[in-house]
Amino acid sequence: MTNHDHERALDLIMRRGPEQITAPEAAWLESHLAACPQCAQYVNDFDNTGRLLRSVAITASPRLVAATQQRLRARALQMREQQTRMVLIAISFCIGAMSSALSAWLWWKFGGWAVERLSLPVSIVAPGIFLFLLLPAVVIAALMLAFPQPVFESRFMAALAREREGDNQ
Repeated sequence: MTNHDHERALDLIMRRGPEQITAPEAAWLESHLAACPQCAQYVNDFDNTGRLLRSVAITASPRLVAATQQRLRARALQMREQQTRMVLIAISFCIGAMSSALSAWLWWKFGGWAVERLSLPVSIVAPGIFLFLLLPAVVIAALMLAFPQPVFESRFMAALAREREGDNQ
């Protein structure tokens, strides 16, 4: 027998409990176990170990349970905070898109008025309109670079999450 046959047999032995192995694999394994005493002994040891592990009751200490519950609550709070932030980001995006569309239309009308009333050339007015359209984004980007701290503190977000949790109950 080759080393590959033993590796395949060990793989099938470990998979036959939690996963269903196919009928041809099971037939091959049975024929291999009949011919290989080393693998047959491995099956016996493997099954005995499984029975032994299932017979021992494993309980968690109260400290472990409390620590796990605390971590789960912290993770749940973190996930609620993240969800709340996503809602705020979505609302901000919608407001920003609507205000951008409105301001673009107003600046375009203003540019047409400036070309018509002040007799300015379009080649000067169009880049000026474009600059004013980009100006809010440039100012916000500069402010975000100047003040990198998050605007919403985690205490504020936690309060929002608790308030939302209270609404759900």
